[in-house]
Amino acid sequence: MRSPLHVQNCGGVSDEMLHSELFGYVRGAYTGAISDRMGLFRAADGGTVFLDEISEITPRFQVSLLRFLQEREIKPLGSDKIQYADVRIIAASNRPLLRLVEKGEFRRDLYYRLKGFELSIPPLRERPEDIAPLTQFFIEKYAGVVGRRVLGFTADAAARLQAYAYPGNVRELETEIRRMVDVAEQGGYISVRHLSSVFDHVTPAAPGAMAVPNDGSSLKDMVETLEKQAIAAALKRHHWNQSRVGNDLGLSRVGLANKIKRYRLQGG
Repeated sequence: MRSPLHVQNCGGVSDEMLHSELFGYVRGAYTGAISDRMGLFRAADGGTVFLDEISEITPRFQVSLLRFLQEREIKPLGSDKIQYADVRIIAASNRPLLRLVEKGEFRRDLYYRLKGFELSIPPLRERPEDIAPLTQFFIEKYAGVVGRRVLGFTADAAARLQAYAYPGNVRELETEIRRMVDVAEQGGYISVRHLSSVFDHVTPAAPGAMAVPNDGSSLKDMVETLEKQAIAAALKRHHWNQSRVGNDLGLSRVGLANKIKRYRLQGG
């Protein structure tokens, strides 16, 4: 039976703190170390450790991590005893590691040690089909926290959410949904007036004030219908100039081409 997943965010953490969190320490290693600490690598022996923001670790700590990945050796802070652990490492970064390698900011040997199976997740603006299910998830999450019932979105609010480019990626969408749930009326709809000011200049993909209840089709189906109508309308409005349509709707050329193919839109 494998150990549960352990998580460590590497961003904004000093080498000493990161070392103590991952490799552990012994009593007296530093002021305040009143007892031994196992560290995540030993705690996860036979399991998995997820290292978030791996691009932020210093060159010094990159050496320590590389040695662990190569030899499975663990040396707790303040100890001369070498221990071992078999741990699967999953690492994530919001900056392309290979680009950092080419700039000399990340060790090439560590990069290839970590690489294994690589999964690249495009920014939210390039996968707007994910906005609807993520929105539904965040609504359920935060409505449950504040004990509020939300019936659904007006069509214009849903269209603006779909058309926005989200420079802050999924975290920005989550923050926006959490704020809207907080200010929405109990048992009411989320409308344009509940959106923050960043949406004021977003051209709605499908203008309209008709309420879209959340009791028939799923939110994903409703938003996809609006999305198809919005893309078709934009293509017609811009005479199938895909560059202009992409700029209008906040889509990349590849993202727009995929949408046209997916919804089997024709013309131009």
